[in-house]
Amino acid sequence: MKAIKYLLIGMLTTVVSAPAMAQEDHSAVINQITKVIKAKGANVESEVKNVVKANKKNADVLTAIGRAYLQVKDLDNAKKYADMAVARNKNFGDAYVLLGDIEVLNDDGGAASSWFQNAILFDPQNPEGYIRYAQVNSKASPANAIQTLEKLRQARPDYPVDLIAADIYQGAHNMDKAIEYYSKVDKSKMEAPQLVNLAMDYYLKGDFNKSLETSTFGNQKFPRNAALNRISFWDYTNLKDYDKAIQYAERLYTASDSAKITSKDHLHYGYVYLGKEDMANAIAKFQQAIDEGEEYPDDRLDAMKNMAQAYQKQGDIANAVAVYDRYLKAKPEITAADMGTLATMWQNHAKTLEGDAKKEAQLKADAVWGEIAEKFPSVAHVAYNNRARIAVSLDPESTEGLAKPFYEKVVELLANKTERAANENKYLVDAYHYLGAYYTIVANDKEQGNVYWNKILEINPDHKQAQIALGLIQPE
Repeated sequence: MKAIKYLLIGMLTTVVSAPAMAQEDHSAVINQITKVIKAKGANVESEVKNVVKANKKNADVLTAIGRAYLQVKDLDNAKKYADMAVARNKNFGDAYVLLGDIEVLNDDGGAASSWFQNAILFDPQNPEGYIRYAQVNSKASPANAIQTLEKLRQARPDYPVDLIAADIYQGAHNMDKAIEYYSKVDKSKMEAPQLVNLAMDYYLKGDFNKSLETSTFGNQKFPRNAALNRISFWDYTNLKDYDKAIQYAERLYTASDSAKITSKDHLHYGYVYLGKEDMANAIAKFQQAIDEGEEYPDDRLDAMKNMAQAYQKQGDIANAVAVYDRYLKAKPEITAADMGTLATMWQNHAKTLEGDAKKEAQLKADAVWGEIAEKFPSVAHVAYNNRARIAVSLDPESTEGLAKPFYEKVVELLANKTERAANENKYLVDAYHYLGAYYTIVANDKEQGNVYWNKILEINPDHKQAQIALGLIQPE
């Protein structure tokens, strides 16, 4: 029932809807006594008594008094006046709805459903009974809930049933069904929260184009709505239209009502500047996401990772590595891919250097790959392959055979596997190739070299360099 209470709590504070049967307008009296009850003043009982005395035949006023008491969590008085309203007019559906709402707050879904069914039975033109019944049953039986709404469609063809169904599915966290029903509704008939729901559902499903179509429609209708501006900002970011993303980011940050800027907003702003190659602003936005995202650890981690990337693109390897080290220390579980990024960071930095500085960066990358091989045996062959490639760069003529022990480890790990993936065969061929060349040319041991050339042909019979080395074909 807690889920039902959560789903309905927003509905409990709504004003009583107009009943199907014509009645005298008592809205002024209802508004005034509602304010009195909610204010909880010293004379509330006497004022309520006076209103009841003057309106004892008016079920709408009695129901409104009961609902006002419900809003201040006085369930006894709420029920008292709901019962009085039913006694006055058994066909007044809003009174049954009030009795059902009381049972919602009492955590009695069965009793609530019964009262909502009474509302449907005695006041079939009033949509509130159908809606409340569908909401209460949306978790336990969504099909039954929607079936009830279809009955509402028959009773009131003019009523936006698809919109109500969409809202119910949204409250039940069924995005696919929510999208299905929202999509049946003319967007011009949706209010801002419903446009936000639809746009965000599409966003969460990764359909950024449809999300953007919905949010930008909403931007025209509700230009200062923070949520709609935010979704357009995020959608344009994901679609890599960075200039438009900045336009909507500024609308969110400076031209939205009641906008609470979040760490995820700063994070997306960082993505935009990273995409625009504006590293200084990217770093500043990622830092904001880190500073303001204590409650959102995933956003902070994402910001650190991207901030490191921005520093590297700036050529600032010291800060890149420092930030990435913070990322690794903050991450609950480090993966081989996480560490591989650090190794690649050093390798990419090495490409920008010469001499001893280049060698130092390569050795730092090698050390990380060594750690990966030790900590993650399932990808050790990848780590050893990378260590071998670094060794080849440090020993391009292979005179020292620096890559030999690493390629031998690749062979040790992969050669006897009964089933190898295509990339594993590639790693193995690379290892055989190096070892074949090393023994043939450097060690002057053609017999041992031929062992490796033949092993290549067992994997790839069309490997030209192996065929040439074995004298099977002539060089072109």
